Amino acid sequence: MAKFVLPESATGLRVVSDSRLDLRPEAEIVQELRSFRPITSEKNVWAFWDKSLDSMCPSYRCTVINWVRKLGSSWTVRIVDLTEGSPNNVYNYVGKDWFPDCFVNRTMDGRHAAQHAADLVRLPLLFEYGGVWMDVGNMLHTHLDPLFWDHLTAPDSTYEMAVWIITGQIRKQWGSFGNYMVAARKGCVFIENWHNCYKELWKGRTNANGFHKLPLVEDIGLAEGMADWNFQDKIREMSDYVAQMLIGDRTRNLLDVSTGWNGREFWENKVFMVEGILNGVLGAIKTDFDGAKQVDLFTTPLDDPDVEKRQAAEAFVIEMLEKSHMYKVYHNSAGGLPALGDLVKKEGFRDADHRPGTFGEMYRYGTVHWESARGVDRLIPPPSDEELIRATPTTPATHAEVRVKGPLSEY
Repeated sequence: MAKFVLPESATGLRVVSDSRLDLRPEAEIVQELRSFRPITSEKNVWAFWDKSLDSMCPSYRCTVINWVRKLGSSWTVRIVDLTEGSPNNVYNYVGKDWFPDCFVNRTMDGRHAAQHAADLVRLPLLFEYGGVWMDVGNMLHTHLDPLFWDHLTAPDSTYEMAVWIITGQIRKQWGSFGNYMVAARKGCVFIENWHNCYKELWKGRTNANGFHKLPLVEDIGLAEGMADWNFQDKIREMSDYVAQMLIGDRTRNLLDVSTGWNGREFWENKVFMVEGILNGVLGAIKTDFDGAKQVDLFTTPLDDPDVEKRQAAEAFVIEMLEKSHMYKVYHNSAGGLPALGDLVKKEGFRDADHRPGTFGEMYRYGTVHWESARGVDRLIPPPSDEELIRATPTTPATHAEVRVKGPLSEY
């Protein structure tokens, strides 16, 4: 990768010292990512690609390598997979009892089987070992220490979990959070309850079709936030697709009648929250959610003869790095204009966000070597007006004992 001088226009960025970075040759980093490394701390980045790192598309592979470079030696990045004999096969980290039969038997099907396999993998790894889950499309701008981990591990911290708030994108109520970027301490009960509920949806199933009809999902409701995207007829289909995020909302509103665990008390007191829309999809917002416009900006040559085009591309890149904590390369699963994630998998666009000699290459350099001077703001949750769901992690409210004994009976 070429080296870049911080542009004069980047008044909100500063250069990161090389001493904080992992600047080994790419081949050495890749070789390490292919290997099994014993877990020695909670500072783990967990991600998933079912057929292993070597089959990953170029955009995502570049992202993962840049995580390693940016995070330095104190974090260990692991890409787990489902490849038989792989050093990073998920079963080298967690047991099969964490998963439904269709996962273990490799009978999962449906249009989004790979994404739903990733959904089933992420929470057991966080519960067993702690760390941060990141989808491989998360182009990280802010180091994970100031973003999440320092808040979870401060000596006087009450936090056990950190989340990426995307209010209105899933349900309309405040507090929906993305499952594509989650941090947690080892043994976090919220993570365990969330996973056990999601796993329950898969009993006797091989795909997510019809999840929205199941009582556990009905406890919390549909992903009605999808209606704002002008795809009203797809709300039920999208609710199936994002069922794990709906179950996350159920978990934060759950009063477990079997144990007395109160998801809302946990949510309000033990979860560090970061705004995740402007800090995650700012690039999409600035380009009217048109992936082609983002490709045009990233692939603008550094020496393009059109001065205005160069200035627009540089301004876009700098704004992303200064004003957002990451750039999520997502897919437009609901329909409409192709997103950047759809395009980087197509022939001719696979290097669109990191092509040599373009502002995409400058951007990728900046994700490692530059950082924003602004801090990380904590979102404070407003009081909830939703009723608690009196149930258990795996039993819906319609089947659960509704009385709660002891001091929690006031709920």
